[in-house]
Amino acid sequence: MSVIDFIIVVVYLGALLVVGARLSKGNVTQDDYFIAGRSMAWLPVALSVAATTISGNGLIGGPGWSYQSGLRAFMQNASIPLVLALACSCFLPFLYHIRITSCYEYLQKRFGAVSRTLGAVGFLMTALIQVSSMVYIPSLIISQLTGWDIKLVLVIIVIVSTVYTLLGGIKAVIWTDVIQMVIVWGGLFAIVFLAFKNLDISFMDTIQTAREAGKLNALDFSANPKVENGFWVTLLGGGIMWMQYYISDQSQVQRLFSTKSVTEVKRSLLTSGILMNVMYFLFMIIGLIMFSVFQGKTFENTNQVMIQFIAEKIPTGVMGCIIAGIFAAAMSSVDSLLNSMATVFIKDIYEKWVLKGRRAVSMGVSRYFTLAMAGLAVLFATFGFMNTTASVLAVVGSYISYLCGAILGMFLLGMLTRKANDFGVSIGFVAGVLGTVAIARVYPVNYLWYNVTGLAITMVAGYLASLVKPCRSTEDIEAYTLLGCRREIRMRGKDQKGLLQEMPCRMDKYTWGLIIFFVIQYIVLGILK
Repeated sequence: MSVIDFIIVVVYLGALLVVGARLSKGNVTQDDYFIAGRSMAWLPVALSVAATTISGNGLIGGPGWSYQSGLRAFMQNASIPLVLALACSCFLPFLYHIRITSCYEYLQKRFGAVSRTLGAVGFLMTALIQVSSMVYIPSLIISQLTGWDIKLVLVIIVIVSTVYTLLGGIKAVIWTDVIQMVIVWGGLFAIVFLAFKNLDISFMDTIQTAREAGKLNALDFSANPKVENGFWVTLLGGGIMWMQYYISDQSQVQRLFSTKSVTEVKRSLLTSGILMNVMYFLFMIIGLIMFSVFQGKTFENTNQVMIQFIAEKIPTGVMGCIIAGIFAAAMSSVDSLLNSMATVFIKDIYEKWVLKGRRAVSMGVSRYFTLAMAGLAVLFATFGFMNTTASVLAVVGSYISYLCGAILGMFLLGMLTRKANDFGVSIGFVAGVLGTVAIARVYPVNYLWYNVTGLAITMVAGYLASLVKPCRSTEDIEAYTLLGCRREIRMRGKDQKGLLQEMPCRMDKYTWGLIIFFVIQYIVLGILK
């Protein structure tokens, strides 16, 4: 890497630290640090949500996956708009109305302490796996492009992400994500421009080449449970995975809690849902362009497609911007996970079981816990993922699928039923995790199906186990179910018109916008075929 490229990367990293320092002035309380005092506007939150979903793994791995599998790789994300439509109309207005900092506080209010702790521990386990892979894989890529030691790159990503998160809290996470989203888009356009500069054919010729190679056949309606990214597994298994991510994963829910109102939440969801899937589709298109650039050459590791292109075809100065883009995509996921991991550990573990609710942790102590989470991420990435990129992706996908359906099942039992209780839901969660692991060992299929089995086992076992012990009175839990919350808001909303925004199970233009975009995706994929 040239001196110019090095300077570009250093200036970019320094700018993030400056942003974090400037935003630190507005943080006075723990509420400011974790949810920005519910003061954020919808647009930066939307960009932050999209940036976190499109990690460094997607920026490099997405085109490589498309190079190998074609547009079928897009199906992994195809269900996101439908999931966001459900979140927009039902679940997030409900959780926003309850006024919580950690979404696992809901499990305490609805069920009890055991369910809350299990949900929090499940999140911390999945978050640690995610943040470690999101640090390791971009570090590996940057190491190969620059010649720097991978451990040095890994530490740089974590330190910079941690410092501006420590300084500015969730505000710094959101605003730096906005910057990083702009950087990633710039990198995308630069790659596309330089790719065609190295080709003698047009864009339509590239698409025709991909069509002849079978790369545009995205829709596979096969019932085979082992098929990769088929229609049914991505709609059901993928839908449950994304539903857990956007409804019961603190890293996403927390920034939505930071907005000024439910209307702002819905605007954020509509914008981010369209933006992130358009961006992911562009990753797929870049993979098809690379297929023409390298004339269908076989790569041992699909990530090498983008690495080789950047190393061989990107000129000085632009390479620095591309590497900054990889840093940006990585840190936009790492910062939010570090902040949310600290939030969950403090609110759901430390304050609950150590302080026993006597007092809230100060903002200074909150920063120490964020630092501790960063140290765990470095250790886990260093000792748990020092292997090939392909094995990392496989491990991440399979391990998270063991917990994903079970965590979502706890929330759905609380929101959709009145008889589920702390004892039953705890039993259901354990049964869902262990049952999914057992099924995976006996009958290995596409890992997305394990999200379905985890959800089904948790809800059935949790509901049946709840019948063994009587639950609290209906009056105590009514307000923490979707229908009960709806009735309460309808009664109170006559006097407080703004409260009607928080009514769950209410269709509006934002919900319909996401549903229409969901359908348009499949129409486009069908036409391209």
